[in-house]
Amino acid sequence: IKSKINQLISSFSEYLLYQKGLSQNTVDSYTSDLTKLSNYLQNQDLSKTNIDNFFIDMSEFHYSASTKKRIHSSIKNFLKYINENEDYESIDISDIKIKSSNKLPEVLSISDIENMINFYNHENYLESRNRTVIDVLYSTGCRVSELCDINLSDIDLDEKYLKLKGKGSKQRIVPIGSKLYENLIEYLNVRNTFLQNRGEPLFLSKSKNKLDRTAVFRIIKKTAKNISLHADVHPHTLRHSAA
Repeated sequence: IKSKINQLISSFSEYLLYQKGLSQNTVDSYTSDLTKLSNYLQNQDLSKTNIDNFFIDMSEFHYSASTKKRIHSSIKNFLKYINENEDYESIDISDIKIKSSNKLPEVLSISDIENMINFYNHENYLESRNRTVIDVLYSTGCRVSELCDINLSDIDLDEKYLKLKGKGSKQRIVPIGSKLYENLIEYLNVRNTFLQNRGEPLFLSKSKNKLDRTAVFRIIKKTAKNISLHADVHPHTLRHSAA
């Protein structure tokens, strides 16, 4: 039975690739989802009851809600295909509901974030930059893309605010708190020494180019590891923590 199901999966994959014109990556995703079902069934029939059991037992696999929904969609399309093209009995799984995850995003305590900020000092450019990057992410609750796009001209230290460029080129004004103000002052002094030609981006790489998203992710991951945080910390964790 398993070999027959795998043949049907192979036939479905060829249909998606050559007749529907889907990309190889998309077809591979379908195949991967359907192989999970095939491996679960072993030599059991491809029946409504067995597929229902697959989704019931899927909770033990610790898949995310989005992954479960994708697998459900893959199986649903596969069943439609074999019913219409392989003369296979019709199996309706539309009554199987995949619950969305209600898990709250992971957040850090204030002391954890302070430890991340204070792991660095203002003695050299990279230390000062990393300290200020973490502080800006947390103090403003900004996205990584917004952080990378901050220019010197976006900061008003007299009025204590900075401009962030969000999605769709929308701008928003966020206040600069006292702690962040102190870090920015220190950082800008170090930055001016590091970069004689001032340039526009607020945060720069070691090679004096605009800091990119992947570098920010590395800074946050490395800092969390250095202070022995066991949580899966990434830039968005700071945004959730600020919220």
